[in-house]
Amino acid sequence: MQLKDKLAVVTGGAVRVGRALARGLAGEGARVVVHCHESLEEARALARELDGHVIQADLARPGGAATLADGVLALGGELGVWVNAAATFERVPFAESDDALWQRTLQLVVLSPAALVRRVAPAMVDGGVVVNVLDVAARKAWKGYAHHCVAKAGLAMLTRSLALELAPRLRVCGVSPGLILPPEGTEPAELDRLVRRVPLGRKGGVEDVVQAVVFLTKADYLTGAVIDVDGGLGAR
Repeated sequence: MQLKDKLAVVTGGAVRVGRALARGLAGEGARVVVHCHESLEEARALARELDGHVIQADLARPGGAATLADGVLALGGELGVWVNAAATFERVPFAESDDALWQRTLQLVVLSPAALVRRVAPAMVDGGVVVNVLDVAARKAWKGYAHHCVAKAGLAMLTRSLALELAPRLRVCGVSPGLILPPEGTEPAELDRLVRRVPLGRKGGVEDVVQAVVFLTKADYLTGAVIDVDGGLGAR
């Protein structure tokens, strides 16, 4: 699929990896829609830079998906790419977690992506692609992140399930970043420890994730596939 003049939506597209993905897709000629929740000023600045659009919606709440999907569909044009990148990364020990945290995380990472795709899939162009942004937590348990790991594992299964449900008209794939952008406040000693676990011996950059996503938009015989962008960390 050629991205030129196609609509490409990036949830959580105002900051961090999402922002890099929005820029990368715009660089391929797509008309980018930047979704945000709280980062509205960052989203507006990015949209001005890319000559794109901004839609604000809280995907951690039921109903947020409908707000975003309806806003995108109202723009018109050919919807070719949908990237589900919105996520949080809250460290909360399991014993200290509560129902609100679990509900918020599952809504943002699993339930809203499912609702979004269900709503927009009929309007996507033939050969369109959904890309879900996972991470290594989808298959490796992390202490203090049970809610996050369970949600990402659910998104991984959603990726495979929708690949079957939406074929042959649409494709659904995923990328699974590893050590790309450590959480803010990560101490240098902790970062060094994490880097030593990566077989390639270094952390990656957002451009590595962008390359994988752009590749998936063009790899017309891939569906249900997840590309690990983790320097070999998942192989440990």
